[in-house]
Amino acid sequence: MGLISHHPSPFTNLKSLKIYQADATELEITMSTEVKNYLLDSSQCATFTLVSYEEARAAMNVASARNLMRELQALLDQWKKNSEPKTKTTRVKKRKEPLKNHTETEHKQVEVDTNVKCHIERMTRIKERFKKGFKDTGHAISMLRKIEGVVTKLPASHWAKLQVSFNSLCAEAEASMGVMADRLKIQCDNK
Repeated sequence: MGLISHHPSPFTNLKSLKIYQADATELEITMSTEVKNYLLDSSQCATFTLVSYEEARAAMNVASARNLMRELQALLDQWKKNSEPKTKTTRVKKRKEPLKNHTETEHKQVEVDTNVKCHIERMTRIKERFKKGFKDTGHAISMLRKIEGVVTKLPASHWAKLQVSFNSLCAEAEASMGVMADRLKIQCDNK
């Protein structure tokens, strides 16, 4: 301290100084009067706060929960955007002219083959939508679990600030997953 005590504090017009406890094993944060005076010397009106490890950890968890909730909200917004009804319908193309030089049996076989091929293509598209929906749903559930894991570590006062947003986000995620499942069911029923 002797080396810097002869120099003025570099922090002029400081309004607030917060020092966070970095080690959870220390029971109490202490700072010598000389260090405190050096830091605040040029800023007599500054407030000085020592933040405990628990408070610092809670602040980091709140920030983490908010970030995860923003990510989940972005995912749900993307689902909404992608699930808006599309006006395009898929129809089986029919031949404009009858098949020539085929017997009646060959003609029916070509129609059956075409219909089977169309059904297989539709079922493949439904399968791909199902896989994507399953992956997206799994991602949303994973994010909800991460958020839950973070908020359960929060003190009650911090949890109260996030609880309404979290509950709303859970309800929105559940509704979005329900809509996704209903649309897939309707597609399966229509095919």
